[in-house]
Amino acid sequence: MKKIILLIQFICLPIVGLSQEDGIYNIKDYGAIGDGAMLCTKAIQTAIDKCNASGGGKVIVPPGNYLSGPLFLKSNINFEVMSGATLLFDNDIENCPIVDGRWEGIERKVYASLFTGHDLQNVTITGRGTLNGQGEAWWEAFYRTRDIRMQNGITEREPDNPIGSPLKVPRPRMINLYNCSNVLISELMLVNSPSWTIHPVYCENVTIEKISIVQPHDSPNTDGINPESCKNVRILNCFVDCGDDCITIKSGYNEDGRRVAKSCENIVISNCTFANGHSAIGIGSEMSGDVRNITVSNCVFNGTSRGIRIKTGRGRGGVVENYRADNIIMNNVTTAISIDMYYGNKDTAKLPVTIETPFFKNIRLSNITAVNVKNALIVKGLPEAPVEGLSIVNSNFSSKNGFQASFIENAEFKNVHVNCENGNPLIIDNGETVDIDGFKSDNLENKEAVIRLSNSNDVYIHNCKTKVSTEIFLQSKNTENLKLDNNWLYKASVINE
Repeated sequence: MKKIILLIQFICLPIVGLSQEDGIYNIKDYGAIGDGAMLCTKAIQTAIDKCNASGGGKVIVPPGNYLSGPLFLKSNINFEVMSGATLLFDNDIENCPIVDGRWEGIERKVYASLFTGHDLQNVTITGRGTLNGQGEAWWEAFYRTRDIRMQNGITEREPDNPIGSPLKVPRPRMINLYNCSNVLISELMLVNSPSWTIHPVYCENVTIEKISIVQPHDSPNTDGINPESCKNVRILNCFVDCGDDCITIKSGYNEDGRRVAKSCENIVISNCTFANGHSAIGIGSEMSGDVRNITVSNCVFNGTSRGIRIKTGRGRGGVVENYRADNIIMNNVTTAISIDMYYGNKDTAKLPVTIETPFFKNIRLSNITAVNVKNALIVKGLPEAPVEGLSIVNSNFSSKNGFQASFIENAEFKNVHVNCENGNPLIIDNGETVDIDGFKSDNLENKEAVIRLSNSNDVYIHNCKTKVSTEIFLQSKNTENLKLDNNWLYKASVINE
């Protein structure tokens, strides 16, 4: 009998050691219990720390429901939430650690996230399991804190929360990484985040792929993926349905953003589907450190308030430049394309250009199909800083309202088809050097002009064709250096005031 027991021990002991020798750390080996009730923070953090101390490896969350407070990642870790496993974020606000971070473009103290990482390399969070932020308590605390701020006359984001507020500092995210490189986030389901879901800051070489993010549509600030002041980011094959922006690219807010002066650049977004949310893919309004070299391709937007959205306002400074979007399908979107430099501002007078003046340059949107939308396009440049180099090519829009663009420069509308129920299909006010090539619209029962120009200069309209029933092709006012060439207008008139 003793020989049998010794043999069993000889067989079993190496199996326990083999797991860690192979660099695999199961959180249950450190005391985690998957009943959804026991707080497993210490057990999971121990597995992370030991994995890192051994030179790196994989931390495994096996099937079960595991309650955890904030976790602090380490370098060379693959954190895998297996299929059938759910990691539940503890909503104990009072005992949530406070750490250095960045919130809404300002460096400040924040609550630690479910996953927080600073100055790391080779970080992977993956698996077919679920991260559940249990954000309801955080959302309620946010609303109560917001009310207290308003009662104290605090309307700007810079001041801290008043004493006695439910939130001492801004809410946690689900995944929040700072100054990390070689990051992979893959295949997870993320739900009910306390605020922004995935928020890499000052990171480089980041891949986010094959994830699903689902948040309640009325949950506050539950953005999907917000890369901020990052370089070389790839967001691929993802589904995002959230209570705010699905993806927003940022680079800092006003003076603090200019102080840090770190751009967000070289961002690729491809093969993704976005539902609901304030915008499918946005830039800003925090872009004071510059945003450049963005490509979006092969994506579907369904039910978002805006499709492509770029926003800023006076005070930001910085530039957004070199943006390309191609092969996009939109359905049931309020505004298909929104480019707004008046975000948070109302003064329409021309102001001097200063370090606080933002700029938008070189934005090319092609092969866009948008149906059942309210507004096809709204562009609002600044008098002192028009939107430069806007190009919309080979695209079709079916909408209630057509294109409305003001203060644009070196713009191109080529092979664009806009069918709108109300008003003019194309309105341009204060355009400088505008090329309208092959623009057309079919349904003009409202008898409005196809194109309406005002206060513009150097406008070339060519290769356009009207319907037989079209009464007015062009109505222009205070427009100089206007040239029409090779247009087929049937009986449509041109009115020059």
